[in-house]
Amino acid sequence: MDSFNLITELKVLSQRLPIEQSWLLFLQLFWVGAIFAVLFLPVKNRLNFSSKTLKIGLVIAAFVPILNYLCFAITYLTSPTFADPAEANVASVSWLFQTGHPLYPALDAAERYINNYGSCLYIVQGLFLNVLQPSFFSVKLAGCLAGILSLFVSFLLFKQRLNFSLAILGCGLTSLWFLALTSATGLVTSSFWVRPDSLLLLCTTAGLFLAAYGNKWSALIGSAIALGISTNLKITAMLHFLPIYVLLLQRFGVGCTCVSFIGAGAVALAPFMLYSNVSLTNYLTWLHQVGNKGINPEQVTKNLLWMGYISVPTAIAALQLLCTNARYFRQWLWQHGAYLLVLISCIGVTAIAGATRGALENNMLPFVPLFIYLLSDLINKSLQPHEHSHKQWLKFVTSFSISAALAFIVSISLTVYSTEVPLLRLVNGTNNPLEPGKANRVVQDLERVMQVYGKDAASESQGISMGYGSSYPLAAYRPALVFANNPYLLDSASLMEMQASGLNNTPENTLNAIRTCQIRRWLIPKNEKPFEVYSYYPPLQKLFSDQFKQEFKQRYERQEQTEFYDIWVCKKKS
Repeated sequence: MDSFNLITELKVLSQRLPIEQSWLLFLQLFWVGAIFAVLFLPVKNRLNFSSKTLKIGLVIAAFVPILNYLCFAITYLTSPTFADPAEANVASVSWLFQTGHPLYPALDAAERYINNYGSCLYIVQGLFLNVLQPSFFSVKLAGCLAGILSLFVSFLLFKQRLNFSLAILGCGLTSLWFLALTSATGLVTSSFWVRPDSLLLLCTTAGLFLAAYGNKWSALIGSAIALGISTNLKITAMLHFLPIYVLLLQRFGVGCTCVSFIGAGAVALAPFMLYSNVSLTNYLTWLHQVGNKGINPEQVTKNLLWMGYISVPTAIAALQLLCTNARYFRQWLWQHGAYLLVLISCIGVTAIAGATRGALENNMLPFVPLFIYLLSDLINKSLQPHEHSHKQWLKFVTSFSISAALAFIVSISLTVYSTEVPLLRLVNGTNNPLEPGKANRVVQDLERVMQVYGKDAASESQGISMGYGSSYPLAAYRPALVFANNPYLLDSASLMEMQASGLNNTPENTLNAIRTCQIRRWLIPKNEKPFEVYSYYPPLQKLFSDQFKQEFKQRYERQEQTEFYDIWVCKKKS
């Protein structure tokens, strides 16, 4: 792909607003369904599952999105393809951390792989890599397990208030919620990918369950651990937990809540105290620098639109309860008023804080379980005997509610499907019929290179490193080189963050590493000019400076080619 086509593709990607399409589809389906329901749909006076056939059919239907989620996650787990460039960064840096390299180098260090994720992410991923041996499978396993466990705990959240059948239906809806981030194709994997979102989702879901339904000590300890890990993963995670701490405060009082907060702080700071290669100073310096990226107003709108769309089932259940049993609705509102106010406030703040340049809706994903808590209680109260005596009014309201619910299920299913299928084709290597199984062939190609030059990896200054051409896909397999203990100097995800934050992403120390051939060989995607890629972040500028490219061409020359890469070798070390 040439540079012009790449820029065009990125511009189209940045202008997409699929969440608006989802809203439009929902509204169209709703009004058609509502007219049909009022005219033709016989509705009973109560929402129940007296019909055994209907009950079995709905449960079977709910298993379809659940199985889809599980199969999708497992398919992603078993593929060496990443859905997002930052995943390759996390995979590589997690192994670097395990092998003793600094997790947060200084801002002017030669190594450019720092990212604004907390150390717990790399500790967890590094543990899986260390125990299972470094591979694409082992680095994806933690996120995959986190997503599946989050779905299971979501089922338990529904089960606390509802019967098994309704809990399964809620679990099916949750599986669609988890996949409904679609402004970029890779986001559909947010709940189980290698980045921190999957772990954040699990911590939020488990913390909520323990705070709402656990005993005193499990709620106190569980919420402290969950909040501590989450805050370490992303500094803004506190906003996901404030509604949870409202529940903790209501159930156990100020003392327990304060103790939990103190415990969470200790958990969040523990990695910086326990690991010598995790620098709190460098991490905080980097976070301060990231704050210079600025807010993208369009992303704020996307975040709010997505949260509004996700909250539709909760809004439907609330309106149903209000219209059919106002007394129960008032009780629900009084019981959850503080939680609801804090939740709405936190969503507003997160929508802004999570809208820096390059950020997407995945920052809003941990709010999903917080809606599950509200939705389960609303449905439970809606199933109680109705106080409204006008059967025709009840039929009218319930018809609209059913129509809205079905419209939402259909719209979110189509939204998820339209994004999931292209990514599955990419993961399975069927995007291009002429190149089946390309991902595995790329990994095998890298393994052959390392077999030939593997002896060089023993020396930090004689290893092989992944470079960049004019496109990104082949560079995403760079963890394979790092897993073989090759040096890691440049990471595109980090360079984009640095550039967007106003830093020189290739400072003098990095240029010196090129001048002195600290890395013996570079792999560049075949027949592409070295280091011509553009940043994903607007305004879509070149990622590498002209000076960097000039230094590289002066010191390195292309000597060999493999199936997918050009091998550039140092001419002579100075």
